[in-house]
Amino acid sequence: MRRIACVSFVMILAALGGCAAVQSDRSVLAAARSANYTEDYIYDYWIQTASGKNTGVGGSNVSEFSRGGTSGQRCCARMPGVGQTIRVVWEVGGRQDDRSKWKTYTRDVDVKGVMPKPNYKLQSYLIVRFFPDHEVETELLAGDGDLGPENLRIDRLFFGRPRVMRQKGE
Repeated sequence: MRRIACVSFVMILAALGGCAAVQSDRSVLAAARSANYTEDYIYDYWIQTASGKNTGVGGSNVSEFSRGGTSGQRCCARMPGVGQTIRVVWEVGGRQDDRSKWKTYTRDVDVKGVMPKPNYKLQSYLIVRFFPDHEVETELLAGDGDLGPENLRIDRLFFGRPRVMRQKGE
């Protein structure tokens, strides 16, 4: 099962190649992946610039940690790069709750990680990590870097490995 999850993640990475390009304004084209270290079901999340403009990067249906803690992804939109501030907005609630019962949270965070090399054409990924007490962090993984399971910056949740609770800042 782990091998299937690992192969699936690598195939997704390969299929989405070609979306990333670094601009002189330090923005990057990226897709988001999420790791949920809470028991909140996250219906939807999206990335905005620090001024509140939607970037198009985000995800939905992020499982609780006890149910795998990951989600799908949306491909490719331009967003601020490493060292810049972004706003993460997310909606949580019970799986069967009516939308009127969902709660929305917002946090401004700095993008951590490494920018891809100039003119490199493989997909970059913004990992959005959700933590208890409605904390969040983001990390950009450059498409020209190591995106396999041996990279300790990539959460084990994405490879079907045993769920290991990660702490903010690790």
